[in-house]
Amino acid sequence: MPRYVHVPTAATANLIRQAYEAGGPYQWAREAWKNSEESGARTIHFGIEEQAAANLGVLRRTIMDDGNGMEPNDLRDFLTTFGGGGKPIGMDENFGQGFKSSVLPWNPYGVVVISYTETAPDGAMLWIHRDHTGSYALREWAAEDEDGDFVSQTDVVAPFVDDEHGCDWGQIRPSWMKTGTIMVLLGDNPKSDTWMGDPSRKETVDDLIRYMNGRLLIVPERDGSPIETNVIDLYAKRSNERRDSKDRTIELPDGRSMVWRPRRVHGLTHYIPEVAARGTVVVDPHGTRVDWFHVPEPHPAVGGTSDYIIQRPAVVVDYQGEAYHSDSGKSRYRQFGITDEIMHRTWLIVRPPVYSDSRPTQWGVLTQASRHILFSKGGRELPWEEWGDAFFQQFPDELVRARDAARAATASQSDPSMAKNLSRILDRLNPRFKASRVLSNAAGRILGNPAGTGAGVPAARSPRTGTGTVAKGQGTGSVTPRQVLIPTAGGSATGMPGTVRGGYPAFRWKQFDTDEAKQLAYYVKNETLTVDDITYRGVVHLNAKHPVFVQEFLYWSGQVWPKADPAKVRELVERVYGEEAVAHVVHAQRLNGTLVGRSDEGTPVVMSEDDVQSLLEPAALSAALLGLINVEQRVLTQGGGLFGSRAAS
Repeated sequence: MPRYVHVPTAATANLIRQAYEAGGPYQWAREAWKNSEESGARTIHFGIEEQAAANLGVLRRTIMDDGNGMEPNDLRDFLTTFGGGGKPIGMDENFGQGFKSSVLPWNPYGVVVISYTETAPDGAMLWIHRDHTGSYALREWAAEDEDGDFVSQTDVVAPFVDDEHGCDWGQIRPSWMKTGTIMVLLGDNPKSDTWMGDPSRKETVDDLIRYMNGRLLIVPERDGSPIETNVIDLYAKRSNERRDSKDRTIELPDGRSMVWRPRRVHGLTHYIPEVAARGTVVVDPHGTRVDWFHVPEPHPAVGGTSDYIIQRPAVVVDYQGEAYHSDSGKSRYRQFGITDEIMHRTWLIVRPPVYSDSRPTQWGVLTQASRHILFSKGGRELPWEEWGDAFFQQFPDELVRARDAARAATASQSDPSMAKNLSRILDRLNPRFKASRVLSNAAGRILGNPAGTGAGVPAARSPRTGTGTVAKGQGTGSVTPRQVLIPTAGGSATGMPGTVRGGYPAFRWKQFDTDEAKQLAYYVKNETLTVDDITYRGVVHLNAKHPVFVQEFLYWSGQVWPKADPAKVRELVERVYGEEAVAHVVHAQRLNGTLVGRSDEGTPVVMSEDDVQSLLEPAALSAALLGLINVEQRVLTQGGGLFGSRAAS
C-alpha cells in the first residue's frame, strides 16, 4: 500500500494558527454562519448562553441553527479533521478548515458542540480543546455501565448537567430547534466572557453586526423567506428604564439586570436604497459584470443606521454571494472613473466568474483558504486596473449627469484657455517627450503583446470619454495606428523600436480632503473634464490650500506685483503650475513600454505600467512640483506682460 502525504498531529496546531492569522476579525462568525446555511437551516441564531449568565455571571457566545444536524461520527470527523470534515472539498467549494482555524486559537479552553438529528433526537455532545501538549483534541469522559462501573473513555456523550460550568448542556436547546446544531464558545478559561468575540482582536458586537451585514451580499432564502439570522446584543438595563421591552432580561449574580437584544442580519444589498439609479457594465471578455448604484440627493446613501451597517457606500467583489475586498477609498473609486464628488453616493459590486475545478481552462477568481482575499486563476492579483478602465470606457450616462451636477454645485477653477496653452507647451516639448517603444511591425524581430494603445494617432472617442483632447464635432481621420507592444516571450505580434507621442490630460485646482492634504497633487487617469467644449481624459488635481502653493500665491501677489489684482496673479500662478504638472504626467505616461536596455541574455528591459504608475503616485507627483526654477521664470515672463515690472525689493 502506498504511503500517503499526511500532517503530523504536532504540526496541526501550527497550521491552525497560521490560518487564523491569515484570516481577519469576525471570520469565525462567517464560518459558523456558512456551516449553518449549508446544513439547510431556516434560523441561525448568535445567542448568549443564559444559564451560565444567571448562575455564574459568565457570558458565553452561542451559535445555534435548525439545520439537519450532524450524526455523532460526522460530528467527530467535522471537529477533528483539518482540511476535511465531511463536506465537498474543492477550489470553488470548501477547504475543511475555516471554522476550526478561525475559532480554536482564541478558545483554547474549548468549544462545545451539540447536535440533534432525526436519529439522535436527544443530542450528541463533543468538546474540543487545546491540551497540555498544545495540540487540539476531543475531551474524554468516563463511560460507566448501569452499575456505575467504569467501562471506557468516550469523546461523544449525551448533553448533561454540568455544575462546574453553570449549565445543563441539554437545556440550551431552544424551543424552535427540532434538529440542528449548537456551538458554545468557552474562551481561554471556565469564566471567560466570549459574547463580544475574539478579545485579542478587540471585537465588539456592534462591529460583528456591521461585519455580517457587510460580508453577506444577500441573505439566501429558504422556502421563500430569507434565512432568519439574528445576533443577540447585551446591555445593562437602566434603573429608570420604564419601557416594557419585548427583549429578554436576565438577572446576573451581582444584581445587574442585562437585556438580551436581538439584531437582524439582512446583507449588504438590503441597505442600498430602492431610489438608487442602477445599471450593469460588462468589463471583460470573461463576462465580469459591474453592477452600479447611485443614490440621488437628498436621500441617504446608506439605507440603515450605523449600528447595523457602515455608513459609506463601497466597491466590493461578489464571490458566491459574499462581499470581498470591500473598499470605500478614493483610489479604488477613481480606478472606475467615479470622482470624489459622487463616490459617497455610489455603490459598485464587481461580479467575476468563479474559478472551478470542473472548468480548469476557464478564467475565474477564487479565494485562499482563510477566505479573506480573492485572487485570479494562476495566483495573480485581481485585475482592478483592467476592470476600472473598461468601466470608464462605458461610463454610464446617469453617473455622468450626477458627476456634472455635483461639480456645478462646487466652486472649482478651470482655465478656459487650457487647451491652447497646453497644446502650445507640449507641442514645443514633444520632441523631447518622444519615447522609444516597441511598435508593431511585420518585419520586426521582437515578440510582444499589444498594450492596448496605438502609436501617434489619437483615439476616435466621444467628447465625454475622449482620450487626450477631442473637440466637439471634430473627426479623427482614418489612419490605422501601429500598436504599442509589451515585449514578452511567445508574444502574439512582432515589432521593432520606434518613437511615439500622444495626447494630454487637464488640470484642476481644489481644496483636498484631510486624508490627502499632505500632497500637492494627485492624478486620476479615469476621469474626464470638459472645458470650453473640449473634453480631456485624465485630470491632475492640485491642492489649492497646500502651504507650498499658498506661499507662492502670497509671494507673487504681495511682493512681486502688489499693485495688480491678486485674483489675476493667482490665476497666472495656478495656470503655470498646472501646466507643469500636466507635462510631468504626459512625459511619464509616454515612458510606458519604453525600451531602456537589454539584459546580458539580450532580453528587452522595458518600462512597465507599474513603473510609470510609481512616477505618478501622489508623493512622486508632489515631489516633482517642488523647487521648479522654470516655473518662476515662466511666471515672471508672462506676468511682466500682464502686470508690468516686478516691484522693487
